[in-house]
Amino acid sequence: MKIDILLEGGLISIPDRAKATFSTIALIEDDMRRILIEPGDYVSHSILEEKLKERNLKTDDITDIVLTHFHLDHAYNSMFFKNATVHIHENFLKKNYEKFGMIVGKQYKMIIDAWKAFQTFRDGDILFDKINVYHTPWHAKEHCSFVVDTENFGKVFFPGDIVMTRVEFYDIMRMLRDDECARFVRKIVNKCDYLIFTHDSGIFLDKWR
Repeated sequence: MKIDILLEGGLISIPDRAKATFSTIALIEDDMRRILIEPGDYVSHSILEEKLKERNLKTDDITDIVLTHFHLDHAYNSMFFKNATVHIHENFLKKNYEKFGMIVGKQYKMIIDAWKAFQTFRDGDILFDKINVYHTPWHAKEHCSFVVDTENFGKVFFPGDIVMTRVEFYDIMRMLRDDECARFVRKIVNKCDYLIFTHDSGIFLDKWR
């Protein structure tokens, strides 16, 4: 599998006025599938469309979507890929999304209703023989991190929102944090070549191993 980072995520915040987070969007391809990890949300949908067009891809060409967790900034755009099967941890089924609010709750329902199909996974599963699943529920009950074997970046670590930015990562690697999540991250970093942050630009991990 080859990985192509379509958009590096980020955070936008205007105190007392607006806050927007947009997730990194990655495309993974092999001979059989075109997989999006985290298709993002309405903040980034125009950029996603532009990046797909640059690669001569249509939304119908995406076969699968893999989510670290089911939050709008990661999953909103999944409803536009009518041929894709959505892959997500089984705990997402246990949430009552109506409790998220009269507007936000309806958005979650709209997304789920738009999915052609979904498949759940568990800790330890391997998706498409290349994406290793780790259940990391410190951000959300269904949250998972991934390690992907790629041809062009080596082993790629997707920690998801348990490590959203470089600053959070540096705190973990410099032992300023030593909780269960931090210990997990340091363990996985020792096995990987590249780290993709959900809300920051990625880094090569050779200096941290």
